[in-house]
Amino acid sequence: MTGFKQKFEQLRIFIFAACFLWAGIIVAQSVPYYIYIGQGKEAYRAGRYGEADELFNLALAESEKLDDSDPRLAASLNNIGELYRLDAAYAKAEPIYNRLQKIAETELIKKPREAAVILNNVAAFHRDLWKFDAAEDLYKKSLAIWRGKLKQSNDPNCAATLTGLARIYQDKGKYKLAEPLYLEALQKRLQLQGSAHPDVAAVLGNLAGLYRRQQRYKEAEAVYRQALAIDIKNAGLRHPDTACDQNGLAGLLREQGKYAESASLYECALATRKMTFGMNHPLTAKTLLGLGELDCARGKYKEAEISLRHALSIDNQVFVGDHPDKAGCLHALSVVLKKQGRCADAQKMIEEAIALRKKILGEQHPDLALSYFNQAEIYSLEDKQALAEEYFNKALAIQKALFGESHPIFMATVSSKR
Repeated sequence: MTGFKQKFEQLRIFIFAACFLWAGIIVAQSVPYYIYIGQGKEAYRAGRYGEADELFNLALAESEKLDDSDPRLAASLNNIGELYRLDAAYAKAEPIYNRLQKIAETELIKKPREAAVILNNVAAFHRDLWKFDAAEDLYKKSLAIWRGKLKQSNDPNCAATLTGLARIYQDKGKYKLAEPLYLEALQKRLQLQGSAHPDVAAVLGNLAGLYRRQQRYKEAEAVYRQALAIDIKNAGLRHPDTACDQNGLAGLLREQGKYAESASLYECALATRKMTFGMNHPLTAKTLLGLGELDCARGKYKEAEISLRHALSIDNQVFVGDHPDKAGCLHALSVVLKKQGRCADAQKMIEEAIALRKKILGEQHPDLALSYFNQAEIYSLEDKQALAEEYFNKALAIQKALFGESHPIFMATVSSKR
């Protein structure tokens, strides 16, 4: 549906931004269009996604009568594209986003505000497919419009673009570039929408995820809990936004050894995602991955392997070709197999994970360093100490380059070797 709300691990990019911008244009000529848009928007907010899909398609049918330069057509295409995206129907979404990009870059030249919103949403689609360079380019184009032609950076849609670009940098492991963009987006949201708005929670969830990646656990937990409180108040316990907060906080608590609360949060998130998206959805797979990693940490290796293989099977069905989520599952499976002494199977899994991460994320990414560490441990268990040392040093070199010798992540790694 949406851009996964940016914080659905990704996923909401303001499905209705275009509607907000263009509502009120030629209302007398398009009463059915606006009725469908309004009702679809309410259905979406209530989590009635099938109903929203039907209503947005009715609005699209009305807007197809218009020419490509009419903003209502772009708004309708945007909504349908975002619906398909949230449903992980990427093949159906792709031609719609290709059409939207063309409209934004040609037909909407004289409507820069609308073009900026559309470019933002197309960028988010590319990010979902982990096409980082394409997404980064489009986010920068959108941001340039806000700060250049429009000179209206104090706008919620500009904040969405800042958050999207920050997520690209976070995905690439460029944490120092991501944080100031998140903080700028958060400041805009607070000023424009107040501290209790769900869009504020979305930025907070992303910022907490960034802190977690840097092992700034105290800060991350406080921000996650703040986001969770906002979403529970606005949407309740059984909403995709709440599930995203729960999933992120559960992962953080797992990493700190707080297993009981972590398990409870994962179970809540899984129940919501199964109810909302079904079992064959990448968000459901993300929660299964987290549960698998939790069971592995608790020594429940059989249960962990079942969850992780399930998550991997979902990702293999959803994502055609290479995708980092597959690499994450392969990495986690290799850990579980290693813990059970199944080194040959673990070796196969980690080699696949390393190949994917190098191909998608590049040679200098923190996730690749983690896979190198895992590879080193497997070699050590196989009494291949020279290879173990080689891969440990590869991982250490990445962490040193990314974080510096004084960073807690690097220092903890050095200490673990002693």
